[in-house]
Amino acid sequence: MTSLWPNDVNNSFTFPPAVGPRSTLADPDPDGVLRWLSGAAEDRSLVGGKAASLAQLAALGAPVPPAFALTTGAYAAFAASIGLPRRDADLVTDALPQLRAGIMDGPLPASVAEAIARGFEAFAGDPGSTASLAVRSSGTSEDSAASSFAGLHDTVLDVRTLDALERAIRRCWASLWSDRAVAYRRERDMADETSEIAVVVQQLVRSDVSFIAFTTDPVTHARDRVVIDATWGLGESIVSGLIVPDHVTVGPDGEVLDYAVGDKHLMVIPGDGPAFASLGTREVPVPRSLRTQPAMSHEQARDIALLARNLSRQLGYEADLEGGIAVGRIHLFQARPITTLGTRSDTR
Repeated sequence: MTSLWPNDVNNSFTFPPAVGPRSTLADPDPDGVLRWLSGAAEDRSLVGGKAASLAQLAALGAPVPPAFALTTGAYAAFAASIGLPRRDADLVTDALPQLRAGIMDGPLPASVAEAIARGFEAFAGDPGSTASLAVRSSGTSEDSAASSFAGLHDTVLDVRTLDALERAIRRCWASLWSDRAVAYRRERDMADETSEIAVVVQQLVRSDVSFIAFTTDPVTHARDRVVIDATWGLGESIVSGLIVPDHVTVGPDGEVLDYAVGDKHLMVIPGDGPAFASLGTREVPVPRSLRTQPAMSHEQARDIALLARNLSRQLGYEADLEGGIAVGRIHLFQARPITTLGTRSDTR
């Protein structure tokens, strides 16, 4: 496949790094606010569900991009410094907008600001080079077998400057206190639990194709089928429901049983250049000739299904995997248990 990003060197890095993009900058953090997700097991209470799953994927040798977690300790230090509540039971819903504004504007503790700067410097590499990062919320109850929190906490893509990284992290922290996230926790009798959040900062892969793979059909519950949704560009167009993705069903022997081509009229791409550094991504029309073309080959679908099945067995649960294909190479960005197998409903 010809890359949609032919001049982008961001697709050429090696997975996974030993301890981070630059080992001299990625040493263990003495304040416990930054953890490189380099293959060692991580505590969900410290790095959140998404980061713990990423560390597990790295330990299994899965093709995951370099990433670090800004820990719940970092959030706790910030929350204490500006007097944030720690439980839903300690706040009134009407105060949420003011609380989120305080998170976006409050001063960062020195240890947290320094850790963010060290992490960004590790990704930026040599002076004059540019980092391109994906910043994802990682809640402590997120991506568990009981509660997914899917879509409730923020993700910011194509972050390129240190200032933009700090703003993206604040957005992830603030999303812990969104109206929807608070309502979700209260519906699940979690109001008396401490609300904590970590943040994953991951090298952005500029995917030509993005996909979500389910190791069990989430609608029919057929456990001998891998179901894949795929589209052009970054995966936000699938997660946000902007398009009708390709829908692929792969049988137990790796045969593609069905490939339904979707109407992929839009794709999400990184903001192109410094002018878009704080804007994250853009939605652009897909060239008309590609809208009704398959986003992936049958061989790529078989490879994704094989990878998903192997990882599911090692992870110990039926998995929902998000990933992308860049210059013909498969990458994985997150994994979580499928939370709806007890019902006859779709996962999204």
